[in-house]
Amino acid sequence: MRDVISIGRKMLRVFSLLTLAWAAFASLAVAQNVADTAGQGARLEGKVCTATGEPIGDALVQLHDSQQGPGLEVRTDAGGKYALTVTRAGRYELRASQNGFAAAAVQSVELANGETKHVDMVLTKQSAAGRMQFSDEPNFTVAGVTDWSNVGLHGSDAYVRTSESLAKETASLKPGAAAPKSAAASEANSHRLLGDAHEKGGDPLAAVNEYERAVKLDPSEGNYFAWGSELLLHRGGIAAVEVFHKGALQHPKSERMRAGLGAAYYANGQFAEAAANMCEASDLNPADAQPYLFLGRMEIASTGVLGCSDEKLRRFVTLQPQNPLANDYYGFLLWKQGRQIGHGDEFGRAEAYFKKALALDPTHGEVYVHLGMLYNAQGEKDAALRTFEQGVAANSQSSAGHYQLSLAYRRAGQSEKAEQQMKLYKELKRSEDAQLEKERREMRQFVTTSKEK
Repeated sequence: MRDVISIGRKMLRVFSLLTLAWAAFASLAVAQNVADTAGQGARLEGKVCTATGEPIGDALVQLHDSQQGPGLEVRTDAGGKYALTVTRAGRYELRASQNGFAAAAVQSVELANGETKHVDMVLTKQSAAGRMQFSDEPNFTVAGVTDWSNVGLHGSDAYVRTSESLAKETASLKPGAAAPKSAAASEANSHRLLGDAHEKGGDPLAAVNEYERAVKLDPSEGNYFAWGSELLLHRGGIAAVEVFHKGALQHPKSERMRAGLGAAYYANGQFAEAAANMCEASDLNPADAQPYLFLGRMEIASTGVLGCSDEKLRRFVTLQPQNPLANDYYGFLLWKQGRQIGHGDEFGRAEAYFKKALALDPTHGEVYVHLGMLYNAQGEKDAALRTFEQGVAANSQSSAGHYQLSLAYRRAGQSEKAEQQMKLYKELKRSEDAQLEKERREMRQFVTTSKEK
C-alpha cells in the first residue's frame, strides 16, 4: 500500500513539474509573440509646447490612420512629453489639442517597422473670444531696431553662419504681388508692396509694420510669408516662429511656409523642431530641392544626426541622383552615422556618394573636404592628403580646404607646406569674416517684446 502511495506521490510531483514547465513555456511563447509583434511596430514620441518652448502638460495627442479611422491617443506628462506605439508601419496623422490652445496637426507621419520617430507639436494660445482668428493681434511687439553689434550671436560659428544663410535664402523666396480678388486683398497688396519698398530702402521697421497690416486685411499665404520672412531676416526670433506657425496652420499645403517655420525654429536654437518642419516641407512637394538643401545645410552644421534627415536626404538623392549636393549631403549623413556606430559599411557608402558628387561637379571644394575628413577617420592619411590637395586645386578660395590641407601636411611631417597652407587659410578666413561682419552691420536687427505678462 505504501508503495502505491509513494508511486502516486511521485506521479503527482512529475505532473506538477510538467504543469509548471508548460506554464513557463506558454508564458515564454506569449512574451516572445509580444516581443515579435512589438518588433514589427514603431514608436512615436515627442513634446507638445508653445511657440516659446514652454511644455504643455495634459494635452491630448491622437494618432489617426487615414484608412482605418480613429487610432491611439495619450495625454502628455508635466514636461509636455508623449509616447505612442503602433503595431504596424504606415502613414498616420498626428493631432494635439489642449483647452485654451488652437489644435495642431501633422498630416503625414511615416512610421517604419522598428523605428522610433520624434515629432514635436507647437500649440498657439487662443484669443479671448475662444477660437484663434488669423487677424488677431500677434503675441509680440516689434519695439524697434538695433545694430548687429548690440545684439550678440550665441552658439557655434557653424550654427550662426547656417542660421544667417537660411534666413537670407528664406527671404529670397518672398513672393511678388498677387492679383487682388477683393477690395481688402487689393488694399493688402498695396501694403505688401509698400513693405517691399521700405525693406529695399533700408527701413525694416516700417516694412514689417506694412506686412502685418497686409495680413490683417488679407491673411493670404503670400502676405503671411512676407511678414514671417521679414521677421526672420532681421532676427525676429520667437516672433518669426509665431507668424510662420500661424501661417502654416492657415495654409497647410504651403511648402515654403513650412520651410520658413523650420528656418525660424533653427534661428531660435530649436533644432528638433527645425528639422521636423523642413522634413514636412519636403513631403508637401518631394520634387522641389529647396527643403532638402536647407535640411542638408542644417545637418552639416549639427554635431548629431537630426531626426528625420536620413529618410528625407535618402529620398532627395533617389529623386535627383544627378544633383551633386544631394549626393554630398546624403554622403555626409552616412559618414556621421558611421562615426556614431563605428561601422565601416556607412563609410564605404559615404565615400561612394562623395565621389559621385565630385564626378558631377569637380569644382565643389566642400565635397573634397568631406571626403578627406572621411579618409582621416578611417586612418587613411595619405588618401586624405591627396584629396585635400585636389580640393584646393579645384577651389583655391576654400578656407576649409586650406585649413584641412595644412593639418594633413603637418601630420605628414611637411612643416613648411603646412605653414604655407595655414597662412592662406588665415588670409581667406580674415577676408570672409570681414565681409560677413560688414553684412551683419548693414542688417538692422528687430527688438521684439512679448505681450504676455
